[in-house]
Amino acid sequence: VLIEPRLLEAVTKTLTEISQGGIYDHLGGGIARYSVDGNWLVPHFEKMLYDNAQYLALLARVFVSTQEPLYAARATETVDFLLRDMITADGAFAASYDADSEGEEGRYYVWSYDELNALIPATDFALFAKTYNATPAGNWEGHNILNRSGAPKRLDPESESRLAECRAMLLKHRTTRIPPGFDDKVLADWNGLAIAALADASRVFAQPAWLQAAERAFERIIALLWSGEALNHSWRQGIAKHHATADAYANLIAAALALDATSRDQTYLAWAETLTTAIVEH
Repeated sequence: VLIEPRLLEAVTKTLTEISQGGIYDHLGGGIARYSVDGNWLVPHFEKMLYDNAQYLALLARVFVSTQEPLYAARATETVDFLLRDMITADGAFAASYDADSEGEEGRYYVWSYDELNALIPATDFALFAKTYNATPAGNWEGHNILNRSGAPKRLDPESESRLAECRAMLLKHRTTRIPPGFDDKVLADWNGLAIAALADASRVFAQPAWLQAAERAFERIIALLWSGEALNHSWRQGIAKHHATADAYANLIAAALALDATSRDQTYLAWAETLTTAIVEH
């Protein structure tokens, strides 16, 4: 593969800014739906399956060319988010989390300076506040959105270890808050994106457990949404609804091919053929 440095720089610049900006959830992993400013600081706090699936796929693809440790770390954290917080009772991936809780957008995710100061050990607070841009006045409507845009490069191992301990403390505290609403619909098209991303990332980062998660999700999608001759669009509370559109077929075909390439299980190639036949017929 020929690499054009100018184009690679554009990709890595943007991907790094997303990965270190406020649009990224530095405590729980994964990205919000979009940023409302030009610096990737202030997100619309809704977290969608399809965004995180495509983010994971891009991290894996760019890591192959760059071997950048940041991308490996963000991939791991994002998979942790998907497998911890986005799996439904039916065993496939859910659609999204709302942006607001308790009637306020972002309330679940933002912090006051005093709150951070009370939770983080005094020996680590100055380091954390400087690294994650936390100030008494806040960086958004009097609150602090944690971000590393001003300090995108990794610090020394000891400092990063201290920061990781602080993040774990904050995440534990955050789970005591009232969470945003959870949309537990299972969508064929978005699950296809997530399954393909997990399969590809499992190969790039040598994580067999991610492949197993992708295989389980694919099995559940087929069980829930395949009628025997065509694909349904969504599943919730035991009910499959609506005929799938072309992107659902395309994404699940891509997922089957990614699973085939990673697992070498011919079952997935057969499913790719079956789904291709169905999209042509329907």
